[in-house]
Amino acid sequence: MEKAGEIGAVPIDFRRGDPVEQIRADRARVGLPLGEEKLGGVDKVIDAVGFQARDRERPDRERPDQVIADAARLVNPAGAIAVAGVYPEQDLRPGPGADAREDLVAPWGTLFSKGVAVRFGRTHDRRYTVLLRDLVVAGRARPSVVVTHHGTLADAPELYRSFDRREHGVIKAVLHPS
Repeated sequence: MEKAGEIGAVPIDFRRGDPVEQIRADRARVGLPLGEEKLGGVDKVIDAVGFQARDRERPDRERPDQVIADAARLVNPAGAIAVAGVYPEQDLRPGPGADAREDLVAPWGTLFSKGVAVRFGRTHDRRYTVLLRDLVVAGRARPSVVVTHHGTLADAPELYRSFDRREHGVIKAVLHPS
């Protein structure tokens, strides 16, 4: 969240209360963009978290449907939700009592009644590789702002473990050959 604030985003900490209500309060405090009518939510929502979302009631546990449930509450009628977070067909590390093949429960009735467009999937990484590289080389994109750690290939397992466990502030690691 600290990194998000550093790059100009508005961090929302679910440990401080309902994130949907925090976003609504922030929009009421800051005001709406010119021409935007007052509705209870936002027009676009991006789920970039996926199935490893934390349960607000028990942050030590994952709750795969947490973000999609919040997104459904927050998105305005006729809005859109983009799901870029990972939802694998099987959970490789299901929690105690959970089935690796559990189906994700989503609030389809809410989404349907609001007329929300929902899009899923990965980006076409290879389509954008050259364009993104050129933006970095030209200085127009600076991905280094999200890099928090550097290491060698030998450090990779521990860096990925720390990232997965949300430990040691690892957001993005750059690996350098030894």
